[in-house]
Parts: sequence; C-alpha cells; structure tokens
Amino acid sequence: MIKNILVAAAILLASPAFVSAQDVFWSFSSTSATSSSSPSVGDSGSAYIFSNGPFGFDALDLNFSTSDSSVIQFTGGEAFNPAFIGLTGTRFSSALLTVDSTTNTGNLFTLNFGQNGVDPNSGPFFDPGFDLGVGPFGAVLLARVDFDIVGAGTADLNFALGPQGAIQLPITPLFPSFGSATLTAEEIEIEFEEPETTLGDTNFDGSVDCFDISPFIRVLVSRDFVDEADCNEDGAVNFLDIGPFIGFLSAP
Repeated sequence: MIKNILVAAAILLASPAFVSAQDVFWSFSSTSATSSSSPSVGDSGSAYIFSNGPFGFDALDLNFSTSDSSVIQFTGGEAFNPAFIGLTGTRFSSALLTVDSTTNTGNLFTLNFGQNGVDPNSGPFFDPGFDLGVGPFGAVLLARVDFDIVGAGTADLNFALGPQGAIQLPITPLFPSFGSATLTAEEIEIEFEEPETTLGDTNFDGSVDCFDISPFIRVLVSRDFVDEADCNEDGAVNFLDIGPFIGFLSAP
C-alpha cells in the first residue's frame, strides 16, 4: 500500500512522456509475437505479457480483461522477476500478478526502488527475459496469464493502465499503447464410425462359425432385430435368413 502511494505521488509530480506503439502486448507464445489463437472448448492455455524493447519503466500498474467471459476464464498466472546476468539484483523490488475469477479480470503490478527495472539499453545483454526475436526490437517477457476455454466464440484480451499508471525514474509518467490478442474457440466435433457388420456373426467374435448357431436361433425365437442375424439384408430377422446363414457357416 505504501509503495502504491509513492508511485501515485511520483506521477502527480511529473510531466508527460510518450513511448512507442504497442509498448505492452499479448502473445500466445513465450518466444514469439503471436496475437491470435484457435483453441477448442475444454482446452487450457497461457497468454504472455511482453514489453516492447524501446519501452523502459520502473513501475507499472496494468489491468487486463477479456471481451467475452463466456469464452475464456482466467485461472492464474505468474509475474516474472528474474535476476540479471552480470548485474546485481532483479528487475523490480516487487512483481505481482493477480487474477479475480469473479470478474474474470487481472492485474500486473511491478515496482522498482533500487533494482534494475526494464531498461531497453541493457535488456538484450543482461535481462534473461529479453528476447530479440519477439517484435521488431525484441521484447521483455513480464508475465504469464493462464486460462481455460469454457465456451465457443471469439474473445479479445485487452489491457488498460490501473490507477497508479506507469513511470520511468526519475518520476516520469508513461502512456504506453497496448496490443490486444484474439482467440476463436470452437466446439470439438467427434465423429463416430459405425462398426462394420459381419453377417452371421451373431456372437460378435469377429468370425462366423458353429458358435453363432445358438445366438442366431435365440434372435429368431425372440423376434428381435440384430444386424448380424439379418443374413439376407431385407430389414427383418425371420426364417428367410436361415438359408443365407447356413451359407455363411459353410463358407471357407
């Protein structure tokens, strides 16, 4: 709470600064920029929050949401705060990702006092979460958001700054632009193939032999219909099937 107040005070004291396009964006891959996905209902997956290379910051209050909670349900996630390579400390003093399942929204809150923050100049060399292959300038992996696909349809994943906003020390507020992501989920259609019918195989063991005689007689007496007993394939099981049945028994 104290850290939040300090960030808010810093924003009030500062003058505006602007950064480049899609400074914070979603990806369905942790190693590339992938803004669309086509999962199936019942699938689980993850979306990743990246910061574009030219966008450096020391504190970020970031809200995320979905345009259709009947399609996707946030279930959890993780904020990444790695130790830098060759430098003392981590990105932030605190990095926390939370999900509110009742509203299907979430928040990423990162705060740096005395740590390295997100620095696009040192990122490619020291930040293990910086990937040069993501986006035109590379990008920093900030967090992972897990989800379940609960219904068919299309849903967008969106961002908005929280009340504390984003700052770059010393106390410069930032106004990043955001990239959205879209997923389209479909019901899985399962096709069932009808098993092949072996005429005369009334005990269903895959062959026609003497062991089929008693089951065949029971079907005749009961006047039930069994595909395998309809040996002349006229849609009924009766005495007219006896001749063809004997023929199947006699076949080599």
